[in-house]
Amino acid sequence: MFACMGRTFFLIFALLGAAVSGAVAEELTEAEALRRFSEESPRARAVRSRVPVVRAETRAWNLLPNPTVTGLRESVNRSSDEFFTVAQRIPLSGRRGLLRRAGDAAVDAAREQSEHLIFQLRADLRLAFYSLLAAQEQRDVLHNSLGELQEVVRILQERERQGEGSTFDRLRAERELANTVTTRIQADGRVAQAQAQLAAFFRLGAEPGSLTARGPLTHQGQLPPLDELLEQTFHNRSDYRAEQRRLERLQLERRAAERLRIPEPLVSAGTKTFRSSGFSDVGYTLGVSVPLPIFNRGQVEVARLRASTQRTESLLQGLRVEMEAGTKAVYAAVQFRRRMAEQHTSQLGARTQQLADIAQLAYQEGEMGILELLDAYRVGLLARLRSVELLEAVRKAEIELDRAVGQEVMP
Repeated sequence: MFACMGRTFFLIFALLGAAVSGAVAEELTEAEALRRFSEESPRARAVRSRVPVVRAETRAWNLLPNPTVTGLRESVNRSSDEFFTVAQRIPLSGRRGLLRRAGDAAVDAAREQSEHLIFQLRADLRLAFYSLLAAQEQRDVLHNSLGELQEVVRILQERERQGEGSTFDRLRAERELANTVTTRIQADGRVAQAQAQLAAFFRLGAEPGSLTARGPLTHQGQLPPLDELLEQTFHNRSDYRAEQRRLERLQLERRAAERLRIPEPLVSAGTKTFRSSGFSDVGYTLGVSVPLPIFNRGQVEVARLRASTQRTESLLQGLRVEMEAGTKAVYAAVQFRRRMAEQHTSQLGARTQQLADIAQLAYQEGEMGILELLDAYRVGLLARLRSVELLEAVRKAEIELDRAVGQEVMP
């Protein structure tokens, strides 16, 4: 029964392999995945399009007010007066210059915010990439373990046919093989899920099953000093710079609102034509009107902008505290996870294979039973899977450190 079960699982693997081979495999390194994201991702294009939208919106802040053209005709008995005037408001308060600078600050803030969102998407893509790479490596570990167990089952079946082996040993080994096959199928599911997550960063219609991550799971780069990273954080974080530009914009808008108390005259000029009983004459008109800022001196707008400025200043202070604390926390996490991975590798790396070799030799010499042998194989498998898991955790912590600092510290 167990032999039939094993053949069924092997048939499943063959079908899965045939389905995968039907799609053209596409191997991607981290750099290639990031380049493809930059070229294909609709989300990246949507984020970048925000800057020209803000630039177009703020262009109106710098425009001169439109002139007014007036035509008027007055007629009494046989006499008539015709007026044609052009009026233009003269911007003497300096508000246009302040609003132009506020518009530039708004565009800069949108650009910095777009860079921040793009950087966040890049970090999310890198996390998805290394999730796929780790899932692939765990699948390979399980594949190798299956090969070892298949060889053990084959030897036990041969020994049983020759009358030298135990039926219990064969059945127990086949049960262990079936469990490992099930774990391998689950690993294939994790690979498929990671492929779908990575494909979501590319163009519509990208085939997830064709994606394969290629490259090392971790590297041996040294962490920069924490003080250096903290100094870089406030300089590199584009979301922090975006808030600074927003604060600058609000300050300029408030200064422009304060200029509403300065009246801007309306100058008009034109012609006057007089007609009466066949006689006509043309004269000129010139007028100046000055609004009196009695009721509306911009005080409501100034109060609103002052409150918005204070709120943004508080947000900047809070963001600065959050950035410092976040960088320290992620830095400590990277150090901790690196130590865990190094200790696991140094303590269990060579000993795991040594344990499996000793157990196999002891079983062949009759000093150990099948349960001890399979336990040694299982311990080795779990140790290798755990090693991949720890390396993945290290790499993801390093990516989170990049996110906290605002640049790729560990590229």
